Amino acid sequence: MNILVISLTLFSIGFACLTTYKISLKSSQVSQDIILSLALVASIGVLLAMGTIEMVGRYGYSTIFALFAFSLVFTLSPLVLFPIRRLSRVVRFATSIDFLTFRYRGRLVAITSCIATALVLIPIILAHILAFDSIINMVFDAPKKFLSSIALIIGVAFVIFRSIKLGIVSQIRWIMSAAGMLLMLALVLSTWTAVESAFGGFKEMDTWVLQTGQQTTIKRLDISYSLFIIFLAGALAMPTNFNILVSTDISEHQSKTMSWTYPLLVLLACIPAFPMLWSGIALQSASAFQEYLYSLPLMLGKPIIASIAAAAVLLISVAICSSLVMLLTRTILNSIILPVTALSKTQNLTKWINYRYLIIALGLLLICILLSNAINSRSITDLYLVGLAGLAQLTPGMLAAVYLPKVNRKGFLAGLFGGMFIWFISLAAPLVFGDWQWQVPLIDKSLLFGMQAWEVWSIEALILNITLCTLFSIFTKMSEDEQNFAVICMADNVYIPIRVEIKHNSIGEIRESLRLALGEEADIEVQTALDVLGVNEAEIRPGALRQLRDSINASLNLRFGVLTAHRIMQSALPLKKATGEQKEDIFLLESVIAVHGHQLTGIASELNKLRIHHRQILDNLPIGIISIDQNGEILKWNSAIAAYTNINEDRASGSSVNDLPDPWKSAIIEFISSRNSTSDNVRLIIDNHTRWFNFQKSQQQVAEEINHSLILLVEEKTESVVLVQKSIDNERLASIGRLAAGVAHEIGNPV
Repeated sequence: MNILVISLTLFSIGFACLTTYKISLKSSQVSQDIILSLALVASIGVLLAMGTIEMVGRYGYSTIFALFAFSLVFTLSPLVLFPIRRLSRVVRFATSIDFLTFRYRGRLVAITSCIATALVLIPIILAHILAFDSIINMVFDAPKKFLSSIALIIGVAFVIFRSIKLGIVSQIRWIMSAAGMLLMLALVLSTWTAVESAFGGFKEMDTWVLQTGQQTTIKRLDISYSLFIIFLAGALAMPTNFNILVSTDISEHQSKTMSWTYPLLVLLACIPAFPMLWSGIALQSASAFQEYLYSLPLMLGKPIIASIAAAAVLLISVAICSSLVMLLTRTILNSIILPVTALSKTQNLTKWINYRYLIIALGLLLICILLSNAINSRSITDLYLVGLAGLAQLTPGMLAAVYLPKVNRKGFLAGLFGGMFIWFISLAAPLVFGDWQWQVPLIDKSLLFGMQAWEVWSIEALILNITLCTLFSIFTKMSEDEQNFAVICMADNVYIPIRVEIKHNSIGEIRESLRLALGEEADIEVQTALDVLGVNEAEIRPGALRQLRDSINASLNLRFGVLTAHRIMQSALPLKKATGEQKEDIFLLESVIAVHGHQLTGIASELNKLRIHHRQILDNLPIGIISIDQNGEILKWNSAIAAYTNINEDRASGSSVNDLPDPWKSAIIEFISSRNSTSDNVRLIIDNHTRWFNFQKSQQQVAEEINHSLILLVEEKTESVVLVQKSIDNERLASIGRLAAGVAHEIGNPV
């Protein structure tokens, strides 16, 4: 047991965690960018810390192509993940499986995708368990599997407990940032120490490389194509990347910054792999290539550097295991358990979910720990290659969801089944049972299954996936539901809410209906939605109630998953059946643009400015303007009509004409129902005062062009009517005076 190394390792972990935690508490943009950048470096996992050196020894320069492809996920995110992120602002997706379920519809999609994700993530979790074991064995100078397992379970359980207590998963970001900081420091120090001890300097190292022929060895590019494809496809489907870019609320500035800092940091982290490999070979180290980061400094009598490297690997292992286990647990809950659970009959639902969350997470970790003893391969590189090849099977479905609206549920499932079958028998099963061969009948050839032919089988599985997906999508039909959601998920689609009618007329009715499906949790969901929207309990406007329903739906999606949220909304807050063609919900559309309009760019931004300009023109007109849709809901209520009625726009917009106070309610309804397009000198008693107005409405053919809406113009004529009446009264008095004078004159003549 190396007490010094243990002490220094624990000190390094504590110091790094404390430093990054303090930085994460700062609200400055630079601090948050540093935290996110370091966390992303660590998010590649032990592949960057340990597997890279082994990959360089196997594949040479192809390793750089592979890791660069993995880091391109942020650069390519505007093409793939940003359209999903834009949709997630409205719908909200907790995991990538929720998005696939939303797009392809059906519980079978959720269960199949969930099982596939679990299978492909297990090799990556196993890689981190093996890395954790190797560090524990190194510091204790002996195999300590039981101690390593207990330490890993305690570390992961601590992170899960903290996440449950705080209610958010992103709390491990500062832990990953600490791991990233230690990793970058360890790469620099270990490389410098190894090169100086083995060669005396970098120039001497170059000479040794040329003399021993190592330069020729590392120039291998024969499988760079396979590595690039698998690492890129695997990165796009990696749940942690989806969580960062879609589910987590990171700013646009951070996402743009990461598009170039992430690949840059990964490329910089690849540089030490070559000198480290050559130094280990020159020093004739007995350690495996993947252990050089900490074994070489320890062999050279540098316990401080070895401790920093060990601390980096330990933190990365705990952070990645925690992150993947929690995401996988959330996926299992959302896709398998919650959709068949009677939530309304569950006492203390939040506590019930958290308890099962903890049990499932620790159970998954325990299964992986037990499985780590059964696998034949101890190579971190092999485990990562198998895991990424499996993740790549989910990528065609995600790309099709965004760019190919003709791909249907049967095509997605057929492709996923085919690809996963090839992946399992050719790559996953040999990890446990060893490589095997199959003699093909009738021909004198055999097929090799296992890591010796991984580059062939990984591409073959992907090709079969795409082929089956294409064929089944061509020869099978899509349901109307699939077609609608396929259009919604398109990358170039602008999400426009459809005007629907709900069966509830008040927030109290919504609360009571939701209680039947959620129990006491309904009050929390409704109150949270009210706080987010800034709506009070007395709200009865149909537009505001629809907005509240959508907010509750989004919250349920994020909390329980798409399947469970859909079941709750259909049973508790169903929509009325549409009697005709459904049009856009202008009220909700205006509400969304008012909040997020500043984020628009390009021509969309210019059109939004034009929209605001036109609204200002309408608001500043001295004539009252009312826009009413086909259901009697008010879409536009300008400042002039607000002054006439003493009803401001916020209160009127989104409400029904039937909710207006009298005399406006009866006057507007009577005028809309009449066949006349104008009505002059309408007399209204307002606040015990008589006022006159002229009403005009748009013709029917114009109304059909504007979302079946009706435009009313209201102009007050009180002053002119009063003047006319005064003129008439004056004329009447003058006539009476003339009459009286004439009568008096006629009477006076005889006298």
